Amino acid sequence: MDYVRLVYRLLATGAARHALVGRNRTSGSADRGRFTRPDVDGLLKHAWRLYGDESVTLPVEPTIGSRMNVRLACFTMSFFKALIAAGTERQYAIELVADATWRIYRIWSVIASTLAHLRPGKRTALAFAVGKRGKTGGAVSLTFPFNAPGYVIEVVPVEAGTAFNVLRCPVADYFRTQDAADLCTSSWCNLDYPLAELTGEKLVRTSTLVTGGRHCDFRLS
Repeated sequence: MDYVRLVYRLLATGAARHALVGRNRTSGSADRGRFTRPDVDGLLKHAWRLYGDESVTLPVEPTIGSRMNVRLACFTMSFFKALIAAGTERQYAIELVADATWRIYRIWSVIASTLAHLRPGKRTALAFAVGKRGKTGGAVSLTFPFNAPGYVIEVVPVEAGTAFNVLRCPVADYFRTQDAADLCTSSWCNLDYPLAELTGEKLVRTSTLVTGGRHCDFRLS
């Protein structure tokens, strides 16, 4: 059974409807009309069909979390393809997908923040580094669904805040195979910035794997 389809189908439907219904079908062109609920439901039906075809070809990931995230990335790509097939311009399709993705990401952030508060010293959703801050070689891990070995990180010594580099991200790997770094950046990577703001942090990042960098650098203060 595909647990991603089972768990996220209702969330994806609600997020897509909230993000698209009432928006222009074409950016800046009111004469093309606006997305209706039947429009969005039709896009979702097409997207799940594409997902069903493509998910069986996904690489086998080593953890439940990395497998889940790659499947979510596959559905992100499928919904994007459904929009493109419907005649949506690429950049506008990316914007729409990113808005829908944020709805789901926001729900996940509330859960992550709640769990983080339950652990001593872990007050935020993005502060996943474990070990002694500012000390090279400390034990470092990421919480589910970003745990090793699906994701690989290195600690960066800092005097204050949290700093680490992601050396392997299966979602970035997937989008690079799809030649869709722009979609990954907007609908996944850039959502880390508002997520940090939700808990009063500032994220600074200068490099990402999906755009060809050696790592994704996270600097939280």
